[in-house]
Amino acid sequence: MRILMISNHLGVQSGVQRYVQNLLLNLDTTKYKVDLFVGLCPADQASTAPALIAHGVNIIGVPDHKKDRIRALYRHLKNHKNYDIIHYHTASKIGAPVCAMMRALCPRAKIIVHSHIVYPPITLTWRAAHGVYQLFADYFLGCGVAAGRFVFGDHIDSKPNFAVACNAVDQGRFHPDAAARAATRAAWGVADSDKLAGFVGRLNHQKNPLFLVEVFAAMAQTDPAWKLLLVGAGEMEQPMREAAAKHGLTDRVLFAGVQKDVPAFMNAFDLFLLPSNFEGSPVTLVEAQGCGVPCLASTNVPNDGSVTDLVHFLPLTAPLTEWAAKANEIAAHGDHTDYWPTLAAAGYELKTAARRMEELYDRLGAHA
Repeated sequence: MRILMISNHLGVQSGVQRYVQNLLLNLDTTKYKVDLFVGLCPADQASTAPALIAHGVNIIGVPDHKKDRIRALYRHLKNHKNYDIIHYHTASKIGAPVCAMMRALCPRAKIIVHSHIVYPPITLTWRAAHGVYQLFADYFLGCGVAAGRFVFGDHIDSKPNFAVACNAVDQGRFHPDAAARAATRAAWGVADSDKLAGFVGRLNHQKNPLFLVEVFAAMAQTDPAWKLLLVGAGEMEQPMREAAAKHGLTDRVLFAGVQKDVPAFMNAFDLFLLPSNFEGSPVTLVEAQGCGVPCLASTNVPNDGSVTDLVHFLPLTAPLTEWAAKANEIAAHGDHTDYWPTLAAAGYELKTAARRMEELYDRLGAHA
């Protein structure tokens, strides 16, 4: 079976791309011949390409620019029409006319559109996009119900051709690990008596990083044992450094940059902070739960990924003192508890999720 998968770019900091990598590394590439059409890796990130190529995925790398990607996709599909499945990961309105273009160029293929975002408010152009998506796609997936409704329409989850494809993660990597916890904390000068809050992701507007610093400043004011360790990079890094300095926290806010061994950092945390402005269903929230880390997120983060009692939510309008109090209340102390029985039962174990995707490909591909 020939599958074209379309994603954003090859950088490891993209939650969508980490999901795509996780899925593809667990597909049977002897049975499914996958072309991954994707933007090239940003210069400041490591690439997911080497692992995918080693697993047998053919990567079609194009410029990491939305309009350039669309033009390149048009040229590719004009000359490669023999796909059984087109699996299109989308988080935008412009994906709707792209879906129509794919239908026109590849009338035989079954088109799966896969939503990864919730970014209110719903506008008239989004309403129009809902109709276009539903006219030209065959099947709809969302990282959660909220993401499906936002991109494809309010009642998409009532239709038989919609399903949730949760952002499952690898239990073999993201699990409680006392040795990794101790080693990572020691490497970053975090003592056993310190309380370590952490963040993993892109330092950009979506993740609300300046608010994160304000939350941490309130936490540090209530308890001098708190430190903050940030894993990731982005355009907001320098403003974050300046904000930390303004609060006199330069020595307590640690910038780790992009890291490959994310599970080791997750294990080092006593608390995972995710005060995002908007999200779909963040992979990092599941990764943190897999490592047994308590999580404090904004209510702008959909609760689809809140699978365990580790996850707590507060509105961005709540006082910073309330964020600090909740952080102190839920933070872990010492080694983490294993929550994988709960996560696996909810479908967040990666191999199970990959098998379910293969079943969908087989069902749709049989009628292509």
